[in-house]
Amino acid sequence: GNDEPQPPPNPGTRKMRVLALAACVATAYAFVGRPSAVRSSSVRSMKMEEEMSTALPFDKRPINLDGSLPGDVGFDPAGFSNNPPLPWLIGGDGARSLKWYREAELVHGRVAMLAFLGWITPEYLHIPAPVFEEKNPLAALYTAPGAGLVQISMAIFLIEVWRIKRVIRGDKEAGDLGLGQGEGRWNPLKLSFSDEEYRLMQVREIKHGRLAMFGILGCILQAKASGVGVITQLGSAFSVPSGRDQLPSFFPEGI
Repeated sequence: GNDEPQPPPNPGTRKMRVLALAACVATAYAFVGRPSAVRSSSVRSMKMEEEMSTALPFDKRPINLDGSLPGDVGFDPAGFSNNPPLPWLIGGDGARSLKWYREAELVHGRVAMLAFLGWITPEYLHIPAPVFEEKNPLAALYTAPGAGLVQISMAIFLIEVWRIKRVIRGDKEAGDLGLGQGEGRWNPLKLSFSDEEYRLMQVREIKHGRLAMFGILGCILQAKASGVGVITQLGSAFSVPSGRDQLPSFFPEGI
């Protein structure tokens, strides 16, 4: 054993060791984010995503479009939902709501779907009479019997009176004409959807209606420009051009 006394530790060496340890700890801590900061950043990111429109990701979601309506994807560039109709217009409990807007969208979509079907059907099937042989729907307005137009107008009038009384001035939800599944409704097809299936059918209806509104507008513009129905136009588009018969004269034989 060595009984010689050991020299006391150098104070400078001790300070260097402490500083080195502190530097290591600080360096390691720099790579670990503070939990509270990470959580707050995540919450802010989720909140921003929730506030952004699904249809227009670069724009904020309209405050009154919260996704509860079927087919609502936050698309309202004109800002209609920011100014709901006045209570006297929609009836019900007297509060401002989007009910009148949704009713208008549903009605226009349903009319557009029926109009598109009625636009193309007469080109395949119509009453065998000279007054019904016109295939351009715009021109058919002037060849159809006057009594038939009066009947159509009266049917529209009665449906509108029923709709205004039941939905616009009543307490039924938008689009409810008393048809389909549900208590007190006429359900000849015996429809019986679950809540999830019913919601899906509502989304499908509003999407098909929106597409039909664009579709019937295109049909009207094309009929106005061409003077023929849309099916006739499609048929001529797939016909063989007369110029194709002249192509062999531009190529050697055998090609």
